[in-house]
Amino acid sequence: MRAFVVAATLVLVGCSLGGDAKLAEQAVPRFHQMLDAGQFDVVYADAADELKRASSRQDFVALLEVIHRKLGNSKTSTRQGWNVNYRTSGTFVMLTYATVYDQGDAAEQFVYRLVGEKALLVGYHVNSNALILR
Repeated sequence: MRAFVVAATLVLVGCSLGGDAKLAEQAVPRFHQMLDAGQFDVVYADAADELKRASSRQDFVALLEVIHRKLGNSKTSTRQGWNVNYRTSGTFVMLTYATVYDQGDAAEQFVYRLVGEKALLVGYHVNSNALILR
């Protein structure tokens, strides 16, 4: 009986992990759509308070402008990995993507805080040779 309870608990936790990752995953195409459309202010306005404390609107928008100018529009994104972290301060999902842009490839990392049925951007990191060489 005890083994059944442990197995059932693991199944429920696994379902929760996958569901939380899916919720954050749905936010990535929206991020790319806003980036492609030049809606940098909207990305910042919709972000979590943690991102806003770490970066001013002016600095974050300037970063997104440079990324968009140098990489162009996004074409395809493929998830490479994910991690869900449950903390007393909230649930955080880290997603890594390989994204193809008009002007080059990029490795992207998104960190989202889950609040109800919303995924709020906490962090965004991008690595691409095109950002340095162009």
